[in-house]
Amino acid sequence: MSDPYYHEWADLYDANTRGVPGDVEFYVDLARQADGLVVELGAGTGRIAVPCAESGARVLGIDLEPAMLAIARRKAAEAGVTSRLELVEGDMRSFEVPEPAALVTIPFRSFLHNLTTDDQLATLEACHRALQPGGRLALNVFNPDLALMARWMGKGSDHWEPFGAWQGAAPGEGFQAHQEYVPSAQISTTQVRVRDGAGKWRKTSIRLRYVHRFEMEHLLARAGFQVEVLHGGFTAPHSARDRRRWSGSRADPEVLGARGASRGSGSYL
Repeated sequence: MSDPYYHEWADLYDANTRGVPGDVEFYVDLARQADGLVVELGAGTGRIAVPCAESGARVLGIDLEPAMLAIARRKAAEAGVTSRLELVEGDMRSFEVPEPAALVTIPFRSFLHNLTTDDQLATLEACHRALQPGGRLALNVFNPDLALMARWMGKGSDHWEPFGAWQGAAPGEGFQAHQEYVPSAQISTTQVRVRDGAGKWRKTSIRLRYVHRFEMEHLLARAGFQVEVLHGGFTAPHSARDRRRWSGSRADPEVLGARGASRGSGSYL
Protein backbone atom coordinates (compact mmCIF):
# COMPACT_ATOMS: atom_id res chain seq x y z
CA MET A 1 0.00 0.00 0.00
CA SER A 2 3.01 2.29 0.35
CA ASP A 3 4.15 4.17 -2.76
CA PRO A 4 7.78 4.82 -3.79
CA TYR A 5 7.02 8.55 -3.64
CA TYR A 6 6.99 8.59 0.16
CA HIS A 7 10.29 6.86 0.86
CA GLU A 8 12.22 7.98 -2.23
CA TRP A 9 11.12 11.62 -2.09
CA ALA A 10 10.51 12.23 1.62
CA ASP A 11 13.12 15.00 1.52
CA LEU A 12 11.15 16.81 -1.21
CA TYR A 13 7.65 16.27 0.21
CA ASP A 14 7.13 19.42 2.28
CA ALA A 15 8.53 21.76 -0.35
CA ASN A 16 6.23 20.39 -3.05
CA THR A 17 3.07 19.31 -1.22
CA ARG A 18 0.97 22.21 -0.05
CA GLY A 19 -2.20 20.42 1.02
CA VAL A 20 -5.71 21.75 0.46
CA PRO A 21 -6.56 25.34 1.47
CA GLY A 22 -8.26 25.23 4.86
CA ASP A 23 -7.48 21.60 5.69
CA VAL A 24 -5.07 22.29 8.56
CA GLU A 25 -7.55 24.64 10.22
CA PHE A 26 -10.37 22.11 9.76
CA TYR A 27 -8.52 19.26 11.42
CA VAL A 28 -7.07 21.45 14.17
CA ASP A 29 -10.60 22.60 15.02
CA LEU A 30 -11.79 18.98 15.25
CA ALA A 31 -8.78 18.10 17.43
CA ARG A 32 -9.57 20.96 19.80
CA GLN A 33 -13.14 19.67 20.15
CA ALA A 34 -12.06 16.07 20.80
CA ASP A 35 -12.40 14.96 24.41
CA GLY A 36 -9.58 12.44 24.40
CA LEU A 37 -6.96 10.92 22.13
CA VAL A 38 -6.74 12.06 18.49
CA VAL A 39 -5.39 9.50 16.00
CA GLU A 40 -4.14 10.66 12.61
CA LEU A 41 -3.60 8.03 9.91
CA GLY A 42 -1.11 8.87 7.18
CA ALA A 43 0.54 11.45 9.44
CA GLY A 44 3.49 11.79 7.05
CA THR A 45 5.80 14.69 7.86
CA GLY A 46 3.44 16.09 10.49
CA ARG A 47 1.91 18.86 8.37
CA ILE A 48 -1.39 18.46 10.24
CA ALA A 49 -0.40 16.39 13.30
CA VAL A 50 2.04 19.01 14.64
CA PRO A 51 -0.47 21.91 14.53
CA CYS A 52 -3.09 19.65 16.16
CA ALA A 53 -0.67 18.95 19.00
CA GLU A 54 0.17 22.66 19.21
CA SER A 55 -3.54 23.32 19.75
CA GLY A 56 -3.36 21.25 22.96
CA ALA A 57 -4.67 17.91 21.68
CA ARG A 58 -3.04 14.59 22.49
CA VAL A 59 -2.18 13.09 19.12
CA LEU A 60 -1.05 9.67 17.96
CA GLY A 61 0.28 9.93 14.40
CA ILE A 62 0.60 6.72 12.37
CA ASP A 63 2.37 6.28 9.04
CA LEU A 64 3.98 3.46 7.05
CA GLU A 65 7.08 5.40 6.01
CA PRO A 66 9.96 5.78 8.50
CA ALA A 67 11.52 8.53 6.35
CA MET A 68 8.38 10.65 6.60
CA LEU A 69 8.05 10.03 10.34
CA ALA A 70 11.68 11.08 10.91
CA ILE A 71 10.85 14.49 9.45
CA ALA A 72 7.67 14.70 11.54
CA ARG A 73 9.62 13.91 14.72
CA ARG A 74 12.10 16.68 13.95
CA LYS A 75 9.28 19.15 13.38
CA ALA A 76 7.53 18.06 16.58
CA ALA A 77 10.74 18.63 18.54
CA GLU A 78 11.21 22.06 16.97
CA ALA A 79 7.61 22.95 17.87
CA GLY A 80 8.05 21.67 21.42
CA VAL A 81 5.11 19.23 21.25
CA THR A 82 6.83 15.85 21.68
CA SER A 83 4.98 15.34 24.99
CA ARG A 84 1.61 15.59 23.19
CA LEU A 85 2.49 13.98 19.84
CA GLU A 86 3.53 10.33 19.56
CA LEU A 87 4.59 9.20 16.08
CA VAL A 88 4.67 5.50 15.28
CA GLU A 89 5.13 3.33 12.21
CA GLY A 90 1.98 1.42 11.35
CA ASP A 91 -0.60 0.41 8.75
CA MET A 92 -3.98 2.13 8.62
CA ARG A 93 -5.60 -1.22 7.79
CA SER A 94 -4.55 -2.87 11.03
CA PHE A 95 -3.48 -0.20 13.52
CA GLU A 96 -4.16 -0.46 17.23
CA VAL A 97 -4.43 2.27 19.86
CA PRO A 98 -3.36 2.33 23.52
CA GLU A 99 -6.79 3.67 24.54
CA PRO A 100 -10.10 4.34 22.77
CA ALA A 101 -9.82 7.47 20.62
CA ALA A 102 -12.17 10.43 20.62
CA LEU A 103 -11.27 11.27 17.03
CA VAL A 104 -9.65 9.43 14.12
CA THR A 105 -8.64 11.45 11.06
CA ILE A 106 -7.36 10.52 7.60
CA PRO A 107 -6.37 13.87 6.08
CA PHE A 108 -5.19 14.81 2.60
CA ARG A 109 -6.82 11.94 0.70
CA SER A 110 -4.63 9.30 2.35
CA PHE A 111 -7.61 6.93 2.38
CA LEU A 112 -7.21 6.65 -1.40
CA HIS A 113 -4.01 4.65 -0.94
CA ASN A 114 -6.31 1.70 -0.23
CA LEU A 115 -6.37 0.15 -3.69
CA THR A 116 -8.90 -2.66 -3.08
CA THR A 117 -12.30 -2.90 -1.43
CA ASP A 118 -10.83 -5.25 1.17
CA ASP A 119 -8.21 -2.64 2.06
CA GLN A 120 -10.80 0.13 2.22
CA LEU A 121 -13.03 -1.86 4.56
CA ALA A 122 -10.11 -3.03 6.69
CA THR A 123 -9.11 0.60 7.25
CA LEU A 124 -12.61 1.77 8.13
CA GLU A 125 -13.19 -1.22 10.42
CA ALA A 126 -9.89 -0.51 12.20
CA CYS A 127 -11.04 3.10 12.67
CA HIS A 128 -14.35 1.93 14.09
CA ARG A 129 -12.62 -0.40 16.57
CA ALA A 130 -10.31 2.41 17.67
CA LEU A 131 -13.08 4.87 18.58
CA GLN A 132 -14.65 5.37 21.98
CA PRO A 133 -18.48 5.47 22.18
CA GLY A 134 -19.56 8.68 20.50
CA GLY A 135 -16.19 9.08 18.81
CA ARG A 136 -15.78 10.60 15.38
CA LEU A 137 -14.01 9.76 12.12
CA ALA A 138 -13.12 12.55 9.70
CA LEU A 139 -11.41 12.23 6.32
CA ASN A 140 -11.23 13.92 2.95
CA VAL A 141 -11.01 12.46 -0.53
CA PHE A 142 -11.10 13.77 -4.08
CA ASN A 143 -14.40 14.43 -5.78
CA PRO A 144 -13.61 12.40 -8.94
CA ASP A 145 -13.62 14.64 -12.00
CA LEU A 146 -14.76 12.62 -15.02
CA ALA A 147 -13.61 15.26 -17.51
CA LEU A 148 -10.15 15.27 -15.96
CA MET A 149 -9.95 11.48 -16.09
CA ALA A 150 -10.97 11.51 -19.74
CA ARG A 151 -8.25 14.07 -20.40
CA TRP A 152 -5.61 11.81 -18.83
CA MET A 153 -6.83 8.81 -20.82
CA GLY A 154 -6.54 10.81 -24.04
CA LYS A 155 -2.86 11.65 -23.55
CA GLY A 156 -0.02 9.54 -24.89
CA SER A 157 2.59 7.77 -22.77
CA ASP A 158 5.14 10.46 -23.66
CA HIS A 159 3.00 13.36 -22.40
CA TRP A 160 4.48 15.17 -19.40
CA GLU A 161 3.29 18.45 -17.87
CA PRO A 162 4.04 20.56 -14.78
CA PHE A 163 3.05 18.65 -11.66
CA GLY A 164 -0.39 19.77 -10.48
CA ALA A 165 -1.09 21.80 -13.62
CA TRP A 166 -4.34 19.85 -14.23
CA GLN A 167 -5.69 21.32 -10.95
CA GLY A 168 -4.34 24.79 -11.46
CA ALA A 169 -1.77 24.25 -8.70
CA ALA A 170 1.57 25.99 -8.59
CA PRO A 171 4.05 23.16 -9.23
CA GLY A 172 7.39 22.68 -7.59
CA GLU A 173 10.09 24.13 -9.81
CA GLY A 174 11.03 21.66 -12.54
CA PHE A 175 8.56 18.98 -11.42
CA GLN A 176 6.77 17.18 -14.25
CA ALA A 177 4.06 14.51 -14.13
CA HIS A 178 2.47 11.90 -16.36
CA GLN A 179 -1.04 10.73 -15.41
CA GLU A 180 -2.74 7.45 -16.22
CA TYR A 181 -6.23 6.34 -15.22
CA VAL A 182 -7.74 2.84 -15.41
CA PRO A 183 -11.53 3.22 -15.13
CA SER A 184 -12.24 -0.46 -14.49
CA ALA A 185 -10.08 -0.31 -11.36
CA GLN A 186 -10.71 3.40 -10.56
CA ILE A 187 -6.94 3.71 -10.07
CA SER A 188 -4.90 6.76 -10.99
CA THR A 189 -1.14 6.40 -11.40
CA THR A 190 0.95 9.56 -11.31
CA GLN A 191 4.55 9.36 -12.45
CA VAL A 192 6.65 12.29 -11.28
CA ARG A 193 10.09 13.43 -12.39
CA VAL A 194 12.52 16.27 -11.69
CA ARG A 195 16.11 16.84 -12.77
CA ASP A 196 18.76 16.46 -10.10
CA GLY A 197 21.88 18.60 -9.73
CA ALA A 198 23.62 16.58 -12.43
CA GLY A 199 20.77 17.13 -14.89
CA LYS A 200 19.51 13.53 -14.68
CA TRP A 201 15.84 12.75 -14.20
CA ARG A 202 14.88 11.65 -10.70
CA LYS A 203 11.61 9.68 -10.97
CA THR A 204 8.98 8.19 -8.69
CA SER A 205 5.27 7.31 -8.74
CA ILE A 206 2.10 7.30 -6.67
CA ARG A 207 -1.17 5.37 -7.05
CA LEU A 208 -4.63 6.26 -5.74
CA ARG A 209 -7.98 4.53 -6.02
CA TYR A 210 -10.72 7.11 -6.50
CA VAL A 211 -13.95 6.76 -4.55
CA HIS A 212 -17.28 8.24 -5.59
CA ARG A 213 -19.68 9.77 -3.10
CA PHE A 214 -22.23 7.00 -2.69
CA GLU A 215 -19.54 4.34 -2.89
CA MET A 216 -17.84 6.05 0.06
CA GLU A 217 -21.06 6.28 2.02
CA HIS A 218 -21.69 2.58 1.39
CA LEU A 219 -18.21 1.66 2.62
CA LEU A 220 -18.75 3.72 5.78
CA ALA A 221 -22.09 2.04 6.43
CA ARG A 222 -20.56 -1.43 5.99
CA ALA A 223 -17.91 -0.52 8.58
CA GLY A 224 -20.54 0.60 11.10
CA PHE A 225 -20.50 4.36 10.56
CA GLN A 226 -23.29 6.86 10.02
CA VAL A 227 -22.54 9.95 7.95
CA GLU A 228 -22.80 12.98 10.19
CA VAL A 229 -21.91 15.66 7.67
CA LEU A 230 -20.82 15.91 4.05
CA HIS A 231 -18.95 18.93 2.70
CA GLY A 232 -18.03 20.02 -0.80
CA GLY A 233 -14.78 21.45 0.50
CA PHE A 234 -13.15 22.91 3.60
CA THR A 235 -14.99 26.21 3.27
CA ALA A 236 -18.65 25.28 2.71
CA PRO A 237 -20.86 22.31 3.69
CA HIS A 238 -22.66 20.16 1.17
CA SER A 239 -26.39 20.74 1.40
CA ALA A 240 -29.60 19.45 -0.15
CA ARG A 241 -29.97 22.81 -1.89
CA ASP A 242 -26.73 22.38 -3.80
CA ARG A 243 -26.42 18.75 -4.89
CA ARG A 244 -24.15 19.78 -7.74
CA ARG A 245 -21.43 20.68 -5.27
CA TRP A 246 -20.57 16.99 -5.01
CA SER A 247 -21.44 15.81 -8.47
CA GLY A 248 -19.24 18.01 -10.58
CA SER A 249 -17.85 21.26 -9.26
CA ARG A 250 -14.14 21.48 -10.01
CA ALA A 251 -13.87 24.35 -7.55
CA ASP A 252 -14.93 22.07 -4.69
CA PRO A 253 -12.98 18.83 -5.21
CA GLU A 254 -13.28 17.44 -1.69
CA VAL A 255 -15.93 15.57 0.24
CA LEU A 256 -15.69 15.58 4.04
CA GLY A 257 -17.24 13.75 6.98
CA ALA A 258 -18.84 10.67 8.86
CA ARG A 259 -19.98 9.68 12.37
CA GLY A 260 -19.82 6.17 13.80
CA ALA A 261 -22.90 4.15 14.63
CA SER A 262 -22.71 1.87 17.68
CA ARG A 263 -19.15 2.79 18.65
CA GLY A 264 -18.73 6.26 17.28
CA SER A 265 -19.50 8.53 14.42
CA GLY A 266 -17.70 9.96 11.51
CA SER A 267 -17.57 12.53 8.81
CA TYR A 268 -15.89 12.53 5.48
CA LEU A 269 -14.87 15.18 3.00
